[in-house]
Amino acid sequence: MTVVRAPGSSANLGSGFDVIGLAVDRHVTVNDTGVGDVCGPEHIARIAYDAAGGPGDLWFDVGSVPPSRGLGFSAAARAAAAVLARLHAGDDLDTARAAAYEVVFDLEGHGDNAAPAVFGGTHLIAGRTNHRLPDRWPGRLLVWVPETETSTDESRSCLEPMVSREDAVHNLGRFGLLIHAIHLDDVSMLASATADRLHQDCRFEAAPHTKAAADAALAAGAVATWLSGSGPTVAVAVTDDRVDEVLAALPADGVASEVTLDVAGAIPVD
Repeated sequence: MTVVRAPGSSANLGSGFDVIGLAVDRHVTVNDTGVGDVCGPEHIARIAYDAAGGPGDLWFDVGSVPPSRGLGFSAAARAAAAVLARLHAGDDLDTARAAAYEVVFDLEGHGDNAAPAVFGGTHLIAGRTNHRLPDRWPGRLLVWVPETETSTDESRSCLEPMVSREDAVHNLGRFGLLIHAIHLDDVSMLASATADRLHQDCRFEAAPHTKAAADAALAAGAVATWLSGSGPTVAVAVTDDRVDEVLAALPADGVASEVTLDVAGAIPVD
């Protein structure tokens, strides 16, 4: 009898479109014990479980990662299921997670949610390769999660197929600064480091309530905000002294809370 949990994640972090993501302490679980909802053949967790060679039935609990909100639900579900499948096959945890990452990457199509869901922590993605950054996050991290949902595929449809050299250079510089800020644990750099010109503007136009939440956080003293994944969740970086003020300022049509960096990733639990 085995239960595996995997964390949700926040990807892109503003300037790092499709190449960075961090795991948060919100989790889904899968199990072979019959607890929760049995996964039918079309369930995303079941597909990952089968792809990783899992035997028998699979049960799923959505836990604290809401679907279609920009918190890496699909990657978390796939990561937990694929790790469980490989543990059933007799792999040790490190081997199981290495194999699961390949499965989740293929199903997700990119690694910025896959790597945090499987391994925990913050990951830089280069092709299929993931590079784990220091297990810390500058300042404190909040999320504002509305009831509305966003389809990643639909959200991507507003993105321009070509970008200007000026915008590409802008994001390259800001993304380099973001990596530097994480290594230095310097929250003061995040305002500039998360500034984006490649994907957020058109996504905010389609979700004005999400843009309003980001603006409210900044007006209350947040250091930086970004669209978590494709949204509609907003992630917020704050200093210790502004947590309460920013939480209180976030709109009432969403749930605001503090999250921390999950460094464990997909693991078996009691």
